[in-house]
Amino acid sequence: MNTSTLIDEQTFSDLRDAVGDDYLPELILAYLEETPMLLRDLQAALAASDISAFTRAAHSIKSSSASLGALEFSAQAKELELIGKSGDLSQAGDKVDRLAAKYPELEAALKDHL
Repeated sequence: MNTSTLIDEQTFSDLRDAVGDDYLPELILAYLEETPMLLRDLQAALAASDISAFTRAAHSIKSSSASLGALEFSAQAKELELIGKSGDLSQAGDKVDRLAAKYPELEAALKDHL
């Protein structure tokens, strides 16, 4: 699997330099634990038309993904966050599905960095 398109190595390296090799696995494991819950929150908020919860979940996914170098995943979540901020979730369904479908590949790439 080519993880270079999933994880920006420079961002990941900068994070490693900032937190150290001992703490980095904890950050990755926390991300791998929290992100599936956030994706479920995003899907539930979409189903309930809860704009506030939708926007919060998308923002959390965006931020945590960017910090680990998952820049494409983060950009997709940012797009969802902007949709949430617009107050109209009618165009979000396919985008949420694509983000959720991309997660297992990202998960595998991050596990390779443990």
